[in-house]
This record gives sequence, C-alpha cells and structure tokens, in this order.
Amino acid sequence: MNAYDTTDLAFGDGTRVLREQRPLGQGGQGSVWGVSDRDDLVVKIYDRSPDDAQLRRLAAMLRARPLEREHLLPDQPPLLVWPTSLVEAGGRPVGYGMPRLPSSHIPLTGLLQKQVRLRRFEGQAHWRFLLGVAANLAYMTAGLHAEGFVVGDLSSTNAVADQRGFITLLDCDSFAFRDALTGEDFGCDVFTDDYAGPERHAGEQPTAHSDDFALAVLVYQLLTGGNHPFDGAPKYGTEESTRKDNILAGTSFLLHPDRVVTPAQLLPPEVVPPQLLRLARQAFGPGLRNPERRPRSTAWLDALDEARARVLQCPAVPVHWYGGHLTACPWCRRQADRQSDPFTALGGRVPGQGSAAWSARATPSAQASASASAGASASAPAGASASAAAGAPGSSGAPGAGAAPGTSAAGASGGPAPSGGTGTTAPSGGPSASGPSGTGTPPHATGGPTPPGPASPTAPEPGAGTVGPEPEPGADGAAHAEEPVGVGATCAGLLILVGLLALLVWGIVTAVRAVF
Repeated sequence: MNAYDTTDLAFGDGTRVLREQRPLGQGGQGSVWGVSDRDDLVVKIYDRSPDDAQLRRLAAMLRARPLEREHLLPDQPPLLVWPTSLVEAGGRPVGYGMPRLPSSHIPLTGLLQKQVRLRRFEGQAHWRFLLGVAANLAYMTAGLHAEGFVVGDLSSTNAVADQRGFITLLDCDSFAFRDALTGEDFGCDVFTDDYAGPERHAGEQPTAHSDDFALAVLVYQLLTGGNHPFDGAPKYGTEESTRKDNILAGTSFLLHPDRVVTPAQLLPPEVVPPQLLRLARQAFGPGLRNPERRPRSTAWLDALDEARARVLQCPAVPVHWYGGHLTACPWCRRQADRQSDPFTALGGRVPGQGSAAWSARATPSAQASASASAGASASAPAGASASAAAGAPGSSGAPGAGAAPGTSAAGASGGPAPSGGTGTTAPSGGPSASGPSGTGTPPHATGGPTPPGPASPTAPEPGAGTVGPEPEPGADGAAHAEEPVGVGATCAGLLILVGLLALLVWGIVTAVRAVF
C-alpha cells in the first residue's frame, strides 16, 4: 500500500491521470498502471514517497534522451521504455509516465524456450530470426555505450521482442549514467545472477564491460535456442551447481568441456559461427576475471553482421536456417538422429531425408548467394535505426497490457512480477563511472549498420537503416507455408508404378505376337 495519497494524480503539466482499476504489474519499488484515456501510456507509482536521490535521478532521466537520434519506422515500437513525464500527487512527484507496449511483445526468456517460440511466433522464430534479434540487441547496447549509458541489469527478462524481432529494453530507471547538466553519476544496484560477471557479484558498480558480459551470454543463448554457456555441473566437487556458481568458478563447457557434465539436450557449440564462438570463449575465458579483455558490443555487432551475410536456408525444411560455416542443415541432422529439433514441433526423421553428416567446415553453397546479398549490412549515416525486423511474420499489435521500467518480464504482459526479474541486489559501490558523457553515434563502421529492410510493405527511406535480417521471401514478411518434403518421394513412386504398368503391357503384347 502506498505511504501517501495517490487518489488524485496528475502529470507534470497538470493533466489529470485516470488510472485503470487494476495494476498491470507489481514490482519491488511500486506498481504499474494503465491510463484510462491513453492507450499509449502507463504510469509507475512508487509504493513510498521517492527520496531526494530518486527525484534527482528522475529529473536527470527526463532531461536525457538516449538513442533519440535513431530513425524508427512508423509502426516500430520504442527502443527504450524511458520516462516521459513526472506523475504528481498533491504537487509532489510520486512516479512517472512511460510508453505502453502491446501484449504481443514477449520477453527474451520466451524466445529462449522452444514451445513459446513455436506458439507465439507461429514457427517463424527460426535461427535466422534469432540471429537478427541478437544483432539488434548488440546494436542497441553499442549505441547506449557510445552515449555514456550502461544498462546495468541487461538480461533476458529486461528486454522484449515483437513479432518482427524489434527489441525494447525495460527497467530503464536502473540504467547507470552521468547527468550531463549536473555531472552527478547515477549507479545501478540490481543485477540478474545468470547475466552478471564476477565483479558484479562482488559488489562493484556496472560498467560497459559488465554489459558486455551479459550481452555475450544473451547472444550465445539466442543462437543456441536457449543454452546458457554456464549450464551443467562440474565433474569434480559439488554435485549441484547453479549458473551463478559456475560463473564465479569459471566453469563453462565452452572452455573446459572435459570438466563439465552438461544436460543431454544442449546443442553442440559448433552450430554457432566460428567468429561468434571465438568471441564467446574470449568473454568467458580471459574476460571472465579481467573485464577489459571482454569483446565489446561493437565487436559482437560486427561478427553478427558477418554471420547474417552467410546464413543458409535448408532446401528440405523452409523454417530451418543455419550458419554458412556448416556443410549441411544441423536441425535436419538432429531429427534424423531422433533428437529434438529446436525450430519445429516434429520429432524423429524428416520424411525423405537421410542421416546426412554435417560439419563445421566452411564450404560454399549455392544458397549462400541469395541469403548473403539480402542479409549483409553496410555502413550508414549516423542516426540509422537501431533495430530491425528479424525475419518473423509482420503481424503484431494484439491489444493488451504494457511494459514499463520497474516491471519484470511478466509485468510486460500484464502479470505481476518483481522488479528486475530474478535480480539480485548488490551492495552499492558508489556512483558509476559509466563512460563518456554527452551523446554520440554507435562506434560501428561509419555510424551504424544499414540493415536489409524491415518486414513491412513499405521499405525505409535511404539512410534510414535497420538491423536484422530481411523478411522471408514472400509477401511483406508473411509466414511461409511449409513445402511438403514428401512430394519427391510421391512422384518417384508414381513413376515406378507407371514403369511397371508399361512392362506388363509390353509383356502381354509380346506374348500375343508369339502365339499368332
């Protein structure tokens, strides 16, 4: 219950706030409410009257406009759920307003689960789509770092994606940054165990390097359908181990596969393109204890762009996409070997498919040319859009609850959840030195990648680039209808039957001629 009267609320400009009857979500600091006469806004109301430090942070956030120079498409969601105005009660600030997202957005935790991917994305959240989402996330992280902002609690619960792969970051009121007007540093005392490097667990304030660790984990998870690089249990020592335990001990199957017992369903690391696998091993090896040795978000973006330029489509199963470093479809191979396919509901052998071997050797492919030309990214003027359609169907926009800073993944779709997801509160280590102050462009190429075009009927104007793979071949990013993989076998059977009939007729004719 609030420690003060919030029945009569107004925005900073005096406009009255009419809250909906029930909150959309409840967090550790307050609750998030819909606004009755505004379907584009929600408000976060603190449970307790904000102290002076919170008020200074809110004032600084309202002055700041991170990523404001990014050119968004007309139907693209905001990149950040950033405070837009104060909410007051009796002339005293008690919260703030922020953009509302439709319930069609799902947290990245959903993309990391096979059943959620199949249900919410109708089978179109394939590997190429996940690769585009990873590129969008890297681009946004690089852009924030270039402007002096640190996410602080970057995790799968604090980012959501829509049906096209556009990314929006939540919980922005925990960002670490420096107020350009006063020079005051604002830190971040929350983090999520599974995405925090050892220095965060030790109580240090976040830096761009700590974001880079979280980004490395998320990219690896996205490209392996949810596998965490610190999954498994050490072969020697304790029988049970959490991901946090493994991070602190440096126990990762990517670096020491002989020391870790991994779950049977984990995908082999070789499905990840080599340049990205090298970055992951750098981040979790030398970079684990030495944050400055971790690959930066710009390095991840470059490697993801390279991988997008070489993505291949399986000729047998259209929703099977994979890296150009492989000689055959790894997902078909898993089906042939009676293993789980991360991207279809089918199990067992693919009709008409043998148990063709695949390897990580880089070989040319006839399909690489079309994918490469459509998926490559080039440099663009500063201000190019930070995220793009990642190749899923373009239908989104189901009405529903909003997502906002201070709400968790569940709060993004209207359900209650604690602020920061499964976050852990770290001891405050003082203000964060979060990088250079002021604004700038992401340090990528000449200002930002030029994406292949979004999954929408109208292409963006020149210079208004987006990140992420282009829509699937077809009508405006609409979902593919899967081609029957047994057509060839059926045709072959018919040809054999016709041949047998011809032989029978020829035999009858020959016998008749012999008699007469």
